[in-house]
Amino acid sequence: MSKRSAPLEPYEPMFRKRNRQWEKQNLSRKAVYRGIDPKLALRVKFIAGELQTPEGEVARAVIEYALSSYGRGDFDLDPRPKPYHARMTLYPDSMRGEERRRKPPQSAWRVITTWRGFPPELKKELTSLASDDGLNVPVGELITALLRFGLAAYDAGLLTLDAPNPEDAV
Repeated sequence: MSKRSAPLEPYEPMFRKRNRQWEKQNLSRKAVYRGIDPKLALRVKFIAGELQTPEGEVARAVIEYALSSYGRGDFDLDPRPKPYHARMTLYPDSMRGEERRRKPPQSAWRVITTWRGFPPELKKELTSLASDDGLNVPVGELITALLRFGLAAYDAGLLTLDAPNPEDAV
């Protein structure tokens, strides 16, 4: 009779410890923001799905387009005082009045958006622009304004997003 090893448990592979080395090495390329309009974040996710590319790459392209338009003077980020708050706001007066009439079920600052593959330089630029020395607005509000502008440009055909070429990866 031959010796047989013990049979493998059917769920054994599920309980093996995952190698998280890649996540640790790319932690600086992960962006986590509060207060981004969830509809815009879902739009980025939808476009990324259509293009079969990571969401962070689509968000990066849209935000960089809006930032370059802002730098050229084609897009105006005009912060205004927000009553009873220390920071300014980018939301138009009509939106602020609308927020007073109907309270959303969940405050905007509680919504957390995470993107991977986000360049650390872009994160620093966004933080700097939103800081007290910049526009003095919440970072999530700044990103919402940039996404709104960039996605409108995408819809108008001014911003072209192409799916990555699989041959370029080789």
